[in-house]
Amino acid sequence: MLVLLVEDDTSLAAQLIDFLQCEGIEVDYAMSVASAKEIAVQTNLYSQYDAVILDMDLPDGSGLNLLSEDILGQGVPVLFCTAATSLEDKLAAFSAGALDYITKPFALPELAVRLKILAQKQPTQTEAMFDIDDLHIDFSMKIAKRGERVLVLSPQQWQLLSLLAEHSPKPVKKDQILIHIWPDQDVNNNMYKSLLTRLRRNVSKHDEPELIHTIKSQGVVLRCTDG
Repeated sequence: MLVLLVEDDTSLAAQLIDFLQCEGIEVDYAMSVASAKEIAVQTNLYSQYDAVILDMDLPDGSGLNLLSEDILGQGVPVLFCTAATSLEDKLAAFSAGALDYITKPFALPELAVRLKILAQKQPTQTEAMFDIDDLHIDFSMKIAKRGERVLVLSPQQWQLLSLLAEHSPKPVKKDQILIHIWPDQDVNNNMYKSLLTRLRRNVSKHDEPELIHTIKSQGVVLRCTDG
């Protein structure tokens, strides 16, 4: 499960990310309206989130703006997690399209349960498929296969493969990959190389042609040849 957390309290955000990851929920993080919009521009993958956790009051505006401007995309369940307790705020959130609302302070296990319930309510979207050579990716089911072989991918490997498929046959720069996989985190080069190597090994085994290529000064690309 993959969620986006938009929260300006960095201490709370760190606590939420740690807890949710222990629950098997991968978290992308933005601390403002502007940074959430930046993620949208850079990744164009909001439709791949299972849910969004959204604060009401952010440093550069209201979380309601992200809903009213349709920044989050259609069909992504939104849970407001905020200190705003008035009925007026709750009605505004639900009117904007939120499916759930929890007020601070709250119990972390309750938030996790609410997120999992929201993900189950996510409407079925048009199937999005990607095929290259004998690699087949079903984004709606989150399944990737190489021929008859099902790829067993970690959440971060799936994020990277999805990002490369989204941009294929164009390369994705290293900086864009780092922002997408590890938002607002300091990442050493070994972590990046390890993730890329593990994905390559899962996508191409034995005598299968390589599909993931690193192009000097351009980035990483998913395509049949590295020409």
